[in-house]
Amino acid sequence: MTPAGASGATVFALPTAWRPAPGSDPAPETAVVEHADLADGLGALAGICGTDLPTVLLAAHIKVLGMLGEADERCAEVADGAGVRHVTVVRAAATWQELVLRVAKAERPPAGSADEVTHGERALFTAGAEAGGERDGSDGWSGGVGSGARLARGGSVGRPGSDGRVEGSGSGGSGARLARGGSAGRPGSDGSVERPGSDGRVEGSGSGGSGARLARGGSGERSGSGGSVEGSGNGGNVERLARGGGGERPARGGGGRPGSDGSVEGSASGGSVERRMRDGSGGPPGSGGDDQRSGYGLRVHADERRLTFTAALAPPYLARLASMHREVLRAMAADPGGDALAARLDPDERRAVLGDWSTGPRLDRGAGTVVERIEAQAATTPDATAVKVAGTATTYRELDERANRIARRLAGLGARPDALVGVCLRRTADLLPALLGVWKSGAGYLPLDPALPAERLRHMIDAAGCELVLTESAHLPALEPQAGCDVVLLDRERESIEALPATPLDRTTDPRSLAYVIYTSGSTGNPKGVMVEHAGLANYLLWTAETYAARGTGGSPVFSSISFDLGMPSLFAPLLTGQPVHLLPDPLDTADLGDELAAGAPYSFIKMTPGHLDLLSYDLTPDEIHSLAGLVIAAGDAFTSELARRWLEFAGPGGTPVATEYGPTEITVGNSGETLTEPPATELIPLGAPIPNTTMYVLTDRLEPVPVGVPGEVYIGGTGVARGYLDRPGLTAERFLPDPYGAPGSCLYRTGDRARWRADGSLEFLGRVDHQVKIRGFRVELGEIQARLREHADVAEAVVIAVGPVRSRSLAAYVIPAGGTPMDATGLRDHLAAVLPAYMLPAHFVAIDQVPLTTNGKVDTRVLQSLL
Repeated sequence: MTPAGASGATVFALPTAWRPAPGSDPAPETAVVEHADLADGLGALAGICGTDLPTVLLAAHIKVLGMLGEADERCAEVADGAGVRHVTVVRAAATWQELVLRVAKAERPPAGSADEVTHGERALFTAGAEAGGERDGSDGWSGGVGSGARLARGGSVGRPGSDGRVEGSGSGGSGARLARGGSAGRPGSDGSVERPGSDGRVEGSGSGGSGARLARGGSGERSGSGGSVEGSGNGGNVERLARGGGGERPARGGGGRPGSDGSVEGSASGGSVERRMRDGSGGPPGSGGDDQRSGYGLRVHADERRLTFTAALAPPYLARLASMHREVLRAMAADPGGDALAARLDPDERRAVLGDWSTGPRLDRGAGTVVERIEAQAATTPDATAVKVAGTATTYRELDERANRIARRLAGLGARPDALVGVCLRRTADLLPALLGVWKSGAGYLPLDPALPAERLRHMIDAAGCELVLTESAHLPALEPQAGCDVVLLDRERESIEALPATPLDRTTDPRSLAYVIYTSGSTGNPKGVMVEHAGLANYLLWTAETYAARGTGGSPVFSSISFDLGMPSLFAPLLTGQPVHLLPDPLDTADLGDELAAGAPYSFIKMTPGHLDLLSYDLTPDEIHSLAGLVIAAGDAFTSELARRWLEFAGPGGTPVATEYGPTEITVGNSGETLTEPPATELIPLGAPIPNTTMYVLTDRLEPVPVGVPGEVYIGGTGVARGYLDRPGLTAERFLPDPYGAPGSCLYRTGDRARWRADGSLEFLGRVDHQVKIRGFRVELGEIQARLREHADVAEAVVIAVGPVRSRSLAAYVIPAGGTPMDATGLRDHLAAVLPAYMLPAHFVAIDQVPLTTNGKVDTRVLQSLL
């Protein structure tokens, strides 16, 4: 359901992924669901509820529509006179009996009932001519996707008389319902309804204006010949096409008539506006318009033996829709008291979204931790180069012995399993020995980036309860650890540490013990510590060793902060395969990144953010890109198909391929990925397939699977799921949930990312659930505005952010002009106005030379805001 333009109207919309491809204009097709074999069960349900079979079938239809929309929060709201609220009918009915009773009540609300169904619920379930539904003479019922009469709050619907006339009354207006075999027009002031004339036109007026949609202060009528509504308002004429038609209401102050192409032209205070709907043209049945295209062309006809669906949808989806109805009807017939909230998918589709597509291969990784496997590699290739930094090289033997000595120093100070040791170091020769030394002592490490503000560093040390910190003298003033926290200064204690035995400690590392805790930003402003265990880290890094490091022998460069887990495979995967880790200078200006990488190439792999990949695509020559690495991986942020296309074009045949990786910190770095052979048709690169021993589902907030093409939230399970948030039990319980599809005791992590399965089994990323912004009360996806800006020929890149205080927030667009042309703010605004509503138009347009990035390679919104 999406909020409709008229107060109180509720309109269903099928998922946009089900829409036919632009320009394809397929002919409507038909699918049939037989239910005669379920007659006894469905009839019994109708009898229990004191209603008839058409109402039971309508309830099944309502349930399916709920499955197609309930995962998308925007499709679970209704606009009424008091604002926007959630509709509870579809989602709150716990049993089939309760659902049918609610539908029956909504379809025929008793006048004056104290328990009257709310206005939005009546609009949801009442069939009417305007919404595309009618009763026919064959004892059947049919209803379109938006099968709801427009009823004013407090109104009621009367029953039809023998002549097919319907009377209704209510403080806000009245509603019309078709009698079996009859027709309906608009109610007059006395509550009566006139029949339409031979030309399909219906005229009428009501004291509440409940007939035609009227312009403010004006009057209106509905035209059957063109599917349009004409009326006059304060500012002039307004003409609106019927739902599913070829136009929208022009801006206040102007109007026009639809052209032959279904567009509507009109003038507004800011100039002329021309907009064309994407769903074809047409009006309600009987209006003379192409009713098969109204509401994606869906028509559902129900009789005592079958449901017949007619629609012009993308090829696989009409059959999916029919099978969903069959599964719902089967469940209703089997048990009137059965669960009406559970998803009812076709068995093959359910198997795909909960198994074939969402589950990674099952591999036995053994119990060995990462540090134990690196120790084994050091024993195998002791003289191979393990670390390169600042012109020096460290062998595997030297790395292992140095780490053993640091481990002994830490163990002597109390390091132990599940204790945390802070590591505050730049990318120097001490970094990897320190990290491995912490693991060899049995403890986990807390990465502390020296570039972070001192206050944040101190907060993390205190919040994590660190008893030990490894660092250098230069960073000590920023740390100021509390009493009881010992500090090991590696530069001052170098000689004493070197005097310790180089042999490993006698230890046993439990795979379920902590490997590290990384603090990520929190919505409250306080960072939250994610507790990652050795088992999950080993599973992920072994996959990267097999998938990334196996692409060559040159190892991998490290140029991200140690507190950013994106760099984990670059730090450790080479060490699992006998290859070198290249530590790039720290700090490193992003403008110098291309030169540094080119100097050390070729690498086995390079992992970076899409922002860094975009930078390199311009800074490196095609020859340098071609031979840069066995693989580059873009992760940590939205990865556009356009960027992938550009990289593959520059790399050329046989050049450096590009891959994507997806996964939040809470599931141990990454959970899915794929190598791209060509850019997909989607705006963003799909999330890829789950890695071994993990799962990735798209679910509703009740943890039910959503159908293919329907947006939902990504939930991740399996070996990589973190233990939770350090000392945040409430937040842990909110985000780490029992896994209904996994082994007993297993958890799912609720990512907050929106996605939907595509028909080919790929998972399309749709943005963040919690990163939508509200502008003047409207929900806005910033990615949609960015995508439309990038379509303009004069735009090379664009970033849109929300600026200003919450109550007066506006949008700002930052644009890199293409080809050195000056930015034309007016032209860009007009370009957006042609495809986006007014509330999605940026108030500010700023030309920039490049997108500023943080040290972690993400868009630096603070820098952008400072440009206003």
